[in-house]
Amino acid sequence: MRKIFDNLYYFSAVAAGFCLAAMTALILCQIVGRWFGVVIPSTEDFSGYLVAGAFSLGLAYSFRRGALIIVTLLISNLTGKVRFLMEFVAISVMAALSLFLVWYFGYIVYESYIYKELTQGYIPILLWIPQMPVFIGLIIFSIAIVDDLIQLLCNGEPSYKRCEEEAGATHSE
Repeated sequence: MRKIFDNLYYFSAVAAGFCLAAMTALILCQIVGRWFGVVIPSTEDFSGYLVAGAFSLGLAYSFRRGALIIVTLLISNLTGKVRFLMEFVAISVMAALSLFLVWYFGYIVYESYIYKELTQGYIPILLWIPQMPVFIGLIIFSIAIVDDLIQLLCNGEPSYKRCEEEAGATHSE
């Protein structure tokens, strides 16, 4: 099961990288096109959608690798049960907020789909299409947070703590 989740987080990071590469290619085509008097319509719109997708899809992998900013100033000086309790509360609140965000954003995507909302711009497309990568990224991020909560309860060590220790060992060498 661990390998399935790790592959899911990795796939999400690869998809985020694809979004960034597609955005870069789109902007580059727009720049080169302007030299020759060619305008690619809705480049800014599609670039924005790709940035949102990249941000959302990259959250889970970044969280699991300890790359998101996690304020450990308070809990770094705690030990034992007090530290465990503080981490449990923090990750539980994070899980609740992320699950609420998934539910709420899922409702927004659903409404966009039902009402056939279109994007604004030169090239109108169904709004749920650019919203879907963000929604999928939020789902995977919520899975990663709940995964960390389960890891904390089972072995007392969330993924970000392990990554911090690995990074600390690397920097001290």
